[in-house]
Amino acid sequence: MIFLSTLVRQHIYDIEGHKVGALRDVCVSLNETFPAVTALIITTSTLPGNNDIVIPWSQVDNLEDPKIYLTVKQQRLASYTPHPDELLLKRDLLDKQIVDTQGFRVVKVNDLKLAQIKGTARLIGVDISASGLLRRLGILAPFELVSRVLPFHLSERTITWNYVEPIEVVSAGTTKLTPALAGAGAGTAGIVPHVQLNISHTKLTDLHPADLADILEQLDIEEAGAMLDRLDTETAADTLNEVEAPLQFELLIELDPEKASDLLEKLAPDDAADILAEIPQDKAERLLNLMPDEESRPIRELLRYGPETAGGIMTTEVLSLSQELTVEEALVYMRQNSAHLEMIYYLFIVDDEKHLVGVVSLRELVVAEPTTLLKDLMDEDVIKVKTDTDQEEVARIIAKYDLLGVPVVDEANHLVGLITVDDVIDVIHEEQVEDFSEIAGASVEEFEEEEHFSVRAILSRVTWLGVSLAAGFILALVLYQVFGNALIINPSHLQTSGFMAGLRSPLALNGMICFIPMLMLTSGSVGSQALGVAGWQLRSTHGTDFWRGMFRELRIGTIGGVLATLIVGLLAWLLFHSWLLAVAIGLGFGLSLLLAAICGLVLPTFFQRLRMRGSMVSAPLIDPVIAVISLSFFLVSALWLIDMLHV
Repeated sequence: MIFLSTLVRQHIYDIEGHKVGALRDVCVSLNETFPAVTALIITTSTLPGNNDIVIPWSQVDNLEDPKIYLTVKQQRLASYTPHPDELLLKRDLLDKQIVDTQGFRVVKVNDLKLAQIKGTARLIGVDISASGLLRRLGILAPFELVSRVLPFHLSERTITWNYVEPIEVVSAGTTKLTPALAGAGAGTAGIVPHVQLNISHTKLTDLHPADLADILEQLDIEEAGAMLDRLDTETAADTLNEVEAPLQFELLIELDPEKASDLLEKLAPDDAADILAEIPQDKAERLLNLMPDEESRPIRELLRYGPETAGGIMTTEVLSLSQELTVEEALVYMRQNSAHLEMIYYLFIVDDEKHLVGVVSLRELVVAEPTTLLKDLMDEDVIKVKTDTDQEEVARIIAKYDLLGVPVVDEANHLVGLITVDDVIDVIHEEQVEDFSEIAGASVEEFEEEEHFSVRAILSRVTWLGVSLAAGFILALVLYQVFGNALIINPSHLQTSGFMAGLRSPLALNGMICFIPMLMLTSGSVGSQALGVAGWQLRSTHGTDFWRGMFRELRIGTIGGVLATLIVGLLAWLLFHSWLLAVAIGLGFGLSLLLAAICGLVLPTFFQRLRMRGSMVSAPLIDPVIAVISLSFFLVSALWLIDMLHV
């Protein structure tokens, strides 16, 4: 196997062994499943003009040898004109995002693997591992040497090319050559500076909509919108329906209004209403106006209800049958009118004024005599909910009675909609998020949306931090009033050295002891919040967003640490009237809280890698660890600052 990172900058020699130049890039054609190498881009200083040259593959001997030789003399080199369906591996693929259609994810290309088979070099796959990045940096060998001694292994993770799909797409057109290829004799229709696809997107369209949604959620909004726009309307609508709610309306805004309205038409009215409820009213109205009246009317009706009520989550597409119909007539009616319905396991029976009077299961209908009237077959004890019933109560009713769906009626008992079990699953997820957030004291969905890093997210953390600081200050006052005089001892009695020398000061000793209970309270609060968020992250994404979560926790923890530093420093000055002591304790306090937040996020993931439970359930194990780490760091940092500032 050949890696692009080892090829680039290799010297190229002609058939007589004369140096021609250094390999700068490799040109491949996308017309085959595994793209074939069509040319080499060589940087040379021996030819007039000091330009790069494009050498066709027909004049290359072998890429697998330690040195790359050509099959002709330097004077007989031919120029090659890249075709519109060709790309450069280093320029167009390296470091680019790739859709892994087998793993349903978006990855970054760290290196590219090639192979030469029967005289033809081909692109085999992309290396997405850390090994590929280290190989490019030229430092893979030292790491491999260390891995032979230490218990860690650098694995190679390569995705074969037939399982990937480049994301960036541009139209062919008449893009001019980039300066790097100028003078190569390539004419006027050079290689476009982005990945151009002339292959079908069957690998993407063959994926389940839920898997496509997972891929879209990993992309930037512009790239996700472009990919959604390339899918056929039916697939795009199903995919949009699987995307997380906050991203759905952003994707719609990225699309052309006509395309967006077409997607909404394909969705069930309740799903379309949920998306439009998040869009600014003027834009939602514009999309509704682009839809036919018969399609937009049920959506408008649903938008009138509260988002967390039965009316807000129901679908208006529900099958209702007259009680005067026979079983045979009902079956004929169902064959003609039920193709678009989500669920027909329950058939709801209404009277002449559309009042809900009974229910018949599909099984009962199939096995009944054809001449039986529905009013004689139906069960009049119908479990139902009203349009203003809270969605949590709806979920409880469906779970209690093991239903696949529950009918929704208005105040006059008219059948207006149906709530299916898949709608209830979404409700249960929302309620779980709310309950988990209340337990953790922080929004556990902060990691799911980068946009959630806002003032609201900060306030949710800082509020509980303030409560802990207030309680801690009360304890500090108690300790100061009760034990303050007893703690003032003769410094000469303390035999300390190093950073512990700070304890020779009675003022420093008094301050440290008074503020330790406050540290225990606040570090426990901050650690538990981060621990709750990490537990939810492990539960919902299995830790796949660890680094994004780490960066977010660093930002939120830094803000909390800065505020804690200022507040604790001020409180320390109020108690001891020493700015130097206030600075030392405040800085040590803030840094310790930041460390507690990081530990709350890192430790659950670490324990999960060790096949231990890494969620909030393991808080009795992790909380003491965070307390020990925070207190130890506070003692070291605060005492070092006290000694350095000569408090």
